[in-house]
Amino acid sequence: MKKYTALTQNMFRHLARGEEVQYNAFQVKSVEDKFIVRGQYQDGREVEMHFRRRPGKDAGFSKEQFKNIFAFREKPIFHVNIRSRQAKQMS
Repeated sequence: MKKYTALTQNMFRHLARGEEVQYNAFQVKSVEDKFIVRGQYQDGREVEMHFRRRPGKDAGFSKEQFKNIFAFREKPIFHVNIRSRQAKQMS
């Protein structure tokens, strides 16, 4: 899995090929017409979010949409908390 700390053309090319990439603390995968973003918030919650994909000029992806996703301004179509810090402490 390729790791990125910036939104680069190479990252979008890997996503266009269907590969999973890591952007900061999140794993991102493009499946059909949506993105699946998995990772951990700073408060310890592990989440999975699904977003509709908007077309753009960066290997078919919208860089602006990615900025909004990782600034938490984009609303996901599906969101699930996988694990929280409290659940880890109780087990």
